[in-house]
Amino acid sequence: MKKIILLSLVCFMLVSYQSKASIYEVDDAAIETLFEGSETVLSGISNATNLLLPMKTDAVMAEKNVWIAVVLDFFLGGLAIHRVYLGGTPVLILGYLITFGGIFGLVPLIDFVVLIVESGDISKYVGSNKFFMW
Repeated sequence: MKKIILLSLVCFMLVSYQSKASIYEVDDAAIETLFEGSETVLSGISNATNLLLPMKTDAVMAEKNVWIAVVLDFFLGGLAIHRVYLGGTPVLILGYLITFGGIFGLVPLIDFVVLIVESGDISKYVGSNKFFMW
């Protein structure tokens, strides 16, 4: 009995598949003419990152003050607030919290020293999403 039910189910599936297969037909010529008349959109994708991150423009990043970052690092270094101020993503806060204040406060201490030593030009640290800023 099981073999008869299984055989009838397989036959039913084959018949239904063959009947549906003839309904759908692809007109390759129509698709080609559609693609020929279309416009290329890939030229605007390079600027799409600026639309996704409107706050990370060069003008906003150039206005970052090193001494504000130093003060934020001194008082709130274990929470990575100074890194977010410099343009890093807020995910860095989570990374610092998971590692107990940036590997027990060692990473914010090194950030503090690096910001003071290189206070003339911190442009390479602005917008950095790396866990280790230096």
